[in-house]
Amino acid sequence: MQKKRLSEKVIPILFDFVVWSGFAAFLVASYVAYSTFAERFSEPVHKLIGLVQSFMA
Repeated sequence: MQKKRLSEKVIPILFDFVVWSGFAAFLVASYVAYSTFAERFSEPVHKLIGLVQSFMA
């Protein structure tokens, strides 16, 4: 059995770390953007959420 080089072990772990941290950053940015949008335009947001809920029901 061949020994794996350190880079062959580390690169997939770093790749996973970068992908998951990017996903987490996207979720945080989406939450911040939504909360800012909901605070600034509260009436249209509530109408839009009501429309979506009535469509889903």
